[in-house]
Amino acid sequence: MRKSPKKKLKEILMQKNAGVCCVCKKRGQGLHFHHIDGNNSNTVEGNLAVLCVRDHDFHHRPQVYDEPNHTELTESEIRDFKISWEAFVYEASQDDTKVLAVLNAYGDYDKIHSLRLIFQWENEKVEFERVYHLLDGPMDKLIDKALEEISWLGKDIKLVLIDNPLEIEYCPCCNNSYSNTINSGFIKKLNSGSWEQDSICTIYINPEQPSLAITMFLQNEMIYSGSLHHCKNQKLHFVCDNFEESIVIDSVPSVRTQATKSIEKIIRDWEPGQIFIGTGDPDKPQIINGMILPRCWERKK
Repeated sequence: MRKSPKKKLKEILMQKNAGVCCVCKKRGQGLHFHHIDGNNSNTVEGNLAVLCVRDHDFHHRPQVYDEPNHTELTESEIRDFKISWEAFVYEASQDDTKVLAVLNAYGDYDKIHSLRLIFQWENEKVEFERVYHLLDGPMDKLIDKALEEISWLGKDIKLVLIDNPLEIEYCPCCNNSYSNTINSGFIKKLNSGSWEQDSICTIYINPEQPSLAITMFLQNEMIYSGSLHHCKNQKLHFVCDNFEESIVIDSVPSVRTQATKSIEKIIRDWEPGQIFIGTGDPDKPQIINGMILPRCWERKK
């Protein structure tokens, strides 16, 4: 026999899910209370998921939806969505929340045509996102919508703006565009209350080869590492934890100056409390003052 949840239980579930579907998180949708295990008499909090009308129907009748989708709404998937979303809503409401909002802009400096607002965990997992396009309204109104979305979920959620307009890249599997998240180490920097006192940047310069390594530490935990070297194809090749880039070397200024500027940008982004630069024996490097790169960086490959 079907047993509907009582009013008090519905209120609890709506509060824990911020009043939206735990799958799509779209606001202003009609909602159902779905029995996850399919047993309509098992009406307990742990077995009830808040689903919008569409996702509830998609679970029961997936065959009528002809859409490329990475996720099938099976019992297991719905339970995972419920657990993750309710945990995210709770964390977002905390005074010292560890979740983050990231705003991506697409287009170029002369014309931004769309925005993507990403809500992510500290470990870089994306919980959900919103997309805004100029077809939906003028840019200032779209920005207002994005800011309102953040305040809806939590008053202390930090907002990070990606400083460069992005090109749109698509997943070859489902043709959905990729999301650009913030590195988990950088989130630890943002959430640290003692970054200036407890952060250290180390740079090791290879004295014999055109290469160097850079690391960031927070209270003895390494939260970022990267390397830069001069490639045979006359490019500066930079690799870090989740990013790789080949930088074409210009004729002027010198290669060493261009390499130094690349590292200085990283330092500006991270703003470490202390910086130590070493060279020589990698096990016992000699501390030096300033980014002094050896002449081997200028040799033609």
